[in-house]
Amino acid sequence: MVKVESISNGRKNQMLPEDKPIHGWYQFVLGYPPHLVRHYLSKFDINHDDIVLDPFCGTGTTPVECMKNGVTSYGIDANVMACFAARTKTNINLSVSKLNECLSYIFTSTRLTFKNLGIDDDLSTLFEPSKNIKPIILDTLPELDPESQKIIPAGFISEKPLQKVLILRQIIETIEDQQIQDFFRLSLAYLIVSKAGNVGFGPEVYRTKPKDDFEALNCLIYNSTRMIHDIERFQHLETKSTIINGDSREIDAYLDESLLGQVNGVITSPPYPNEKDYTRSTRLESVLLGFISNKKELRQRKELFLRSNSRNIFCTDTDGEYVRDFARIEAIADEIEEKRINLKKQSGFEKMYPKIVRHYFGGMLLHLKSLKPFLAPNAKLAYVVGDQMSFFRTQIPTAELLGEIASSLGYKIVDIELWRTRLATATKMQLNENVLILENDN
Repeated sequence: MVKVESISNGRKNQMLPEDKPIHGWYQFVLGYPPHLVRHYLSKFDINHDDIVLDPFCGTGTTPVECMKNGVTSYGIDANVMACFAARTKTNINLSVSKLNECLSYIFTSTRLTFKNLGIDDDLSTLFEPSKNIKPIILDTLPELDPESQKIIPAGFISEKPLQKVLILRQIIETIEDQQIQDFFRLSLAYLIVSKAGNVGFGPEVYRTKPKDDFEALNCLIYNSTRMIHDIERFQHLETKSTIINGDSREIDAYLDESLLGQVNGVITSPPYPNEKDYTRSTRLESVLLGFISNKKELRQRKELFLRSNSRNIFCTDTDGEYVRDFARIEAIADEIEEKRINLKKQSGFEKMYPKIVRHYFGGMLLHLKSLKPFLAPNAKLAYVVGDQMSFFRTQIPTAELLGEIASSLGYKIVDIELWRTRLATATKMQLNENVLILENDN
């Protein structure tokens, strides 16, 4: 196993080539790499009889790595698209022959539908579809609901790629086996982001040069075949992974009482207090796969998120009240407000910056408090969090402040380990990304 200490700073957050199976099906750009999870599974001496929880699981890096290492895991995340990905990536006991049969059905149905609707699609991939399937041929071009269209950022996908994606989605959704349907929907999600959409990540999501078209069938066959090979390689694994779409400030609302006192390890990375809208990073595929269909649903989804940016702060929020007695947090929030006034910044977003700090750390207090009853005695926890200077260049030592909160709730601070440094785009300064190590101190 590659040791974390031997990996250079620039490569620490990159996936190693040997980790691409399953992990590479679909990834969240702001996630951490599998080798970090392996490091803490080893450091915490997690074994096959233990249970690991990732309360901010994203697209499932911790649950997938636990699955590969024979460790039972649970994951919770507010992002519905990320949860779908994590759930699909940890559901690998699928029939390879059935997957190949359904891929043949999707391929043949799509090719015949394209021909019927006069849609060009270059095909260079050598693929022999089964002759024993009955394809479906669409007579009309699927359309995206106008309300759904409104919540896709302008220019994130061009007309022809959108048409092909909608056709593929409609054909995939005719597969009766829900687990297999989800497998191919995730394959389509990967294509939406990497091939069809005009999106890039750096790490902010941004609009790229428009793609007039993309080779849908070539991409579908290549990507789905790669995923099926991974299923064939790992389907012998029988480790249980449970993925829950929910709000990690209320752990007790989602985990069963049978898990009280049973969680031996936590390996996770919550959102950082900054101006990144975590729903925007998955917005295109979330809409095109039907997880979010209008502004009301988008708001409902955002209400489940830890408050970390101005786009998910609501007038009814009260999380900040829970950290009013933490002097350092109050001082940082006051410093941000003072800078805003001195700089004469008057936008609604900028006026929210002090609230973000209070609500973020208040939300993390609620999370750590609701988590504690589920932890086994001496359970070990690893929280990957980054220092921030997003709000008028005010330093926020995230790990230190979370450590203070955890200590007030009865956790033992074991260490704050430097994971890596990263370049802040606004300030061009190197900021620390740390791992806060806690222990359940009973």
